Amino acid sequence: MNTTKTLGSLKRVFPSWHQPLPLTQAESKKLLDTLKTSFRSSLDKEHGWEAGDAGTNANPKRRTANQDGVNQEHHAQRPTDRHLNSILSNPLFKQATRNSQVTAPARRDPMYVFDEAVSKGMMTRQAAAGCLMAKRRQILQSDSLSVHTSMADSHAGRRVVQWLRTSGEERHGAFLADNRLMKELVGFMVAEGLEEVIWSWAHSLAKADGDLAAEDPQGVLLGKLLSRLVDAKSRLMDDQSLDAAYADILRADSTWRSNPNLPTILQQPWRQLSWSSTVEAWNRPRPSDGLFEDYVHISEHLTMPVQLDLAHLDLHHPTKPSHERALDFFQRKNWDIPQTGDASAKRFTNRVASMGMDTVKHLTQIGQADQADWVTKVVRARLPQQSSGYGSIPVL
Repeated sequence: MNTTKTLGSLKRVFPSWHQPLPLTQAESKKLLDTLKTSFRSSLDKEHGWEAGDAGTNANPKRRTANQDGVNQEHHAQRPTDRHLNSILSNPLFKQATRNSQVTAPARRDPMYVFDEAVSKGMMTRQAAAGCLMAKRRQILQSDSLSVHTSMADSHAGRRVVQWLRTSGEERHGAFLADNRLMKELVGFMVAEGLEEVIWSWAHSLAKADGDLAAEDPQGVLLGKLLSRLVDAKSRLMDDQSLDAAYADILRADSTWRSNPNLPTILQQPWRQLSWSSTVEAWNRPRPSDGLFEDYVHISEHLTMPVQLDLAHLDLHHPTKPSHERALDFFQRKNWDIPQTGDASAKRFTNRVASMGMDTVKHLTQIGQADQADWVTKVVRARLPQQSSGYGSIPVL
C-alpha cells in the first residue's frame, strides 16, 4: 500500500536513521566493560556501599537510604534510578508468562491491554489512542480529587512515548498527523511532565522549512501540536491558571520569530487561548499582568483579523479592564450573526453573547448604567434567544 502524500512527506521531517558499522569482538567487549564500569560507578556514587567486618564478613553491605539520612522517595530522582525505571517499565519487556496471574482490577485497566498488545507486537496508533481515551475516561469517572495527579500517576503517556520510540513510529513522524492519537497523548504527557518531548517534536517539524506536502505547506501541523499543548495546559492545571499556557505561546513566538510560517503556527493556539481567557474566564484565577499583556501583543504577528478577540480580552485585563473596543463593536452596524448554523457560527454567537454580558457587567461596575442598558438591548435584539453551547441570553 502506498503512503499518502502528506504522511510520506512527514517522514522527511525527522532525520533518517543510519545503522552503525558492526563492532569487532574485541571492540564489543571493550565497550561492554566500559559501560559496566561507568554504570557501576554511578550506582556506587548515588547509593554508596560500606565495608563489613573484614574478619567475619568479606562481603560489603549496602547502605540504606535511611542510614544516609535520605528519604527513599527521592531515589527516583537519581539519574541511574530513572534510567533503570525507564527500562524496566518499557511495555516491550512486560511479556507475561503463561502461568502469571493478573488481578481483576489490573485486567480492567486500559493500559494493561496496551502493555499486552505491545509485548505481542500488535499495537497500532489507533489502538493506542483508544487505550488512552479509555484511561482518561476511567480517571474522570473515578473518585480522584485531582485529574492532573491521577493522569500523572498512570504513566500512560510515558508508556505510549516509549512504544513510539521502540517501534520506530517516532523516527518517521507520521504519528504527528494522527489527530485522534495526539488529542489524547498530549494531555497525558503534560500531566506527566513530558513537555520537553513535545517541544522536541515541534522543533523537528519547524526544521522542515516548507518541505511538507502541499496539504500542509505553512506549518499548520505545528500549529495544531502547539494548540493541543495550550489546551492541555488550560484544562489540566489544578488551580485552572492560564499562566503556563501564556508562557508556552510566548516561547513559541520567541523560538520561531524569524520563521516565515509564524502567523500560521501561532494562529490556532493564540485564538484558542483567547477563548479560554474570556468566555471561560469565570472559573479561573486572575493571570499575571506581564504574561497576559505579552500574550495580547503577540496578536501583532497574526495575519487573520482578531479584533473581536482583542475587544473581549480588554475586558479581562487582570488590573486595567477596558470597555472601549467592546462598545465600539456593538455600536457598529455591519456585524450580524451568521445564519449557517455550523460550528463557526455558533462559536461567533457564543463569543458575542459572552462579550455582551461582560461589557454590561463592567459598565455597571463603573457606574455607567445607561450604556449598560443600551448594550443589553442591542444584545437581545441582534442575538438569538437560544445560544447553543453557551446558554440563552439572560435578563440583565
